[in-house]
Amino acid sequence: MYVLFIGAHPDDAESAAGGTLALLARKGHRVRMLSVSNGDAGHFASEYLEDRSRLADRRRQEAAEAAGLIDAEAADMDAHDGEVVADLEWTRKVTRAIRGFGPTGQGPDLVITHRPVDYHRDHRSTSRLVLDSAYMLTVPMFCPETPHLRSNPVIAYHADSFTEGGPFRPDVLVDIEPVCELKARMLCAHASQMFEWLPYNSGRLDEVPPDPAGRLAMMLQRVERGGRARAELARRTGVRVGPVATCTLAELFQISEYGRQPDDENLRALFGG
Repeated sequence: MYVLFIGAHPDDAESAAGGTLALLARKGHRVRMLSVSNGDAGHFASEYLEDRSRLADRRRQEAAEAAGLIDAEAADMDAHDGEVVADLEWTRKVTRAIRGFGPTGQGPDLVITHRPVDYHRDHRSTSRLVLDSAYMLTVPMFCPETPHLRSNPVIAYHADSFTEGGPFRPDVLVDIEPVCELKARMLCAHASQMFEWLPYNSGRLDEVPPDPAGRLAMMLQRVERGGRARAELARRTGVRVGPVATCTLAELFQISEYGRQPDDENLRALFGG
């Protein structure tokens, strides 16, 4: 099976679905974490302000390290961070990227992305690009240089807490407790974001531990907190597929109407049983 996460930034896949992707990769499925942007704006250090390409290079290295922990692939499409736009040119680029991952004419089985109501402009634009590509994936004369797909992949949104435009609807629950620490280690690989930019941006840079063990503990706490919140949401709302009653740490997904519509048995297969 081929699973493609299309995010706006190099750490989005690990943050939103790192546990699920780790479990799928562990079962031998091919996983690619594709970022539309190269992440070259998310920092405050003068060395990066003077040369954004240095930050882009660092973020590629971090993404490769994180992907290597689960034998997955990491790549980016080299748009500037903060400048992702859902236009025709980029729709074509995303269409080619989706068609090109998986057997010719089949593409990926599952595409995971942001919801189009996400808080971040780059996230919304990335989601729009995936959705604008969805039907066109099957049209032979659109981007004819790449073979069209015989049918659309299943498209899923990762969980979020935004309500403008409608709240997230959990359809699938994945129990990530077996890979909780592994997800934390994947996030730790993105040091420029998890321990530098994001704490700086939230005014909490002084709370970051200086040592690797402390940082892992900090990230593990974050993963567990988020996983518990997702599991509690699923118990309140219910899901189509997933061990709601027994799960304590979860990742959740909503199936988009824009992709292929799977039955529950197919959903279980796509998300690991």
